[in-house]
Amino acid sequence: MNKFKGLTWDHPRGYRPLQSWAAKDQAVDVEWHIQKLEGFESHPINELAESYDLLVVDNPGIGEAVEKQCLHPLEDFLTTKQIDFLRQSSVGASFDSYQYQGKHWAIPIDAASQVCAVAGEAVINPPETWEAVQAYSRRHKNCVALSLGGPHALLTLYSISQALGSEIFTDNNFIMSREITIRAIDIMKNIFSNQQKKFVSLNPISLLDAMAQGDFDLCPAIFGYINYSNPNSGRAIHFVDIPYAKSSSLRGSVLGGTGLAISVHCTPTPALINHIMGYVSDKTQTTLVVENGGQPSNIHAWHDAQANKLKQHFFSNTFKTVSGAYVRPKYDGYIEFQDSSSELIREGLLNQMAASQIFDAIAENYSRHRP
Repeated sequence: MNKFKGLTWDHPRGYRPLQSWAAKDQAVDVEWHIQKLEGFESHPINELAESYDLLVVDNPGIGEAVEKQCLHPLEDFLTTKQIDFLRQSSVGASFDSYQYQGKHWAIPIDAASQVCAVAGEAVINPPETWEAVQAYSRRHKNCVALSLGGPHALLTLYSISQALGSEIFTDNNFIMSREITIRAIDIMKNIFSNQQKKFVSLNPISLLDAMAQGDFDLCPAIFGYINYSNPNSGRAIHFVDIPYAKSSSLRGSVLGGTGLAISVHCTPTPALINHIMGYVSDKTQTTLVVENGGQPSNIHAWHDAQANKLKQHFFSNTFKTVSGAYVRPKYDGYIEFQDSSSELIREGLLNQMAASQIFDAIAENYSRHRP
């Protein structure tokens, strides 16, 4: 029996379901290794691909991986029927988010987007609009926090700007409306002025940890983590649809989640392909994945009554947002733009810069990182 090595990220949602499925399916030997989330961002993907057969990836990094010729396209080893299944069963744009240069490069295994997280008193009547979020932050000082660490400052700006009616990119061209985006930055400034500044650099996991410990009650736009719905310790966090601005039918959010990619150095066997497709099957995603703290990509799991009951209705409460979330560009160089622009936003918020100055800095930064 061939042995395959996989690399996933260091969070129970990222490794427990995969390890559980590897232990259950004895037809193939897959050993999952774990790396800290920051490692995926800093370690060159071509080096990871040389050491591992299977890689858990996120959709914005696909462009770099393809340009560096690290991955097999799904079309090389999946049948048309299998690809059609993935297209029809994946939540929202999860499947197409791994498309680049006309081919697909990863199988969606985890679906996520920015949603609204609430705990404590905020659970009773979560603010549904960005105006209501600002009002809540004024009434409840230090009880609201924005997700701003790493790339998330820019992603929060994307979400608010979309809710106000701005497009973000057309193909790889940055087209955010200056007028609308300045309004979105002002909303962020208003909320930030009333939050605890010590949270400014925290990633979503650390921010949700602080929320679970009672440090604050509301984060209006943060990538949802199902594990916090019924945690082993601390407060349960409830996840609901992200706030809207102009219309409840327009809820700006950014698609996250992960996909399973096959390294170009791997020769996948029929048993390995069956193993992977078994993992994303309706049954496995609805039962084993959910029961082991995973956040399935399969739409049947999101609509399943038992899965929702088990996870405090995480799926049904956020499905509208996740299914309509925005897919970011994938060009080689986008990640650098995303990370450096987020740093500009954090600096602008901390230094109380004018919203117009922050926008202009982002626009200028794009000119340095455009495709």
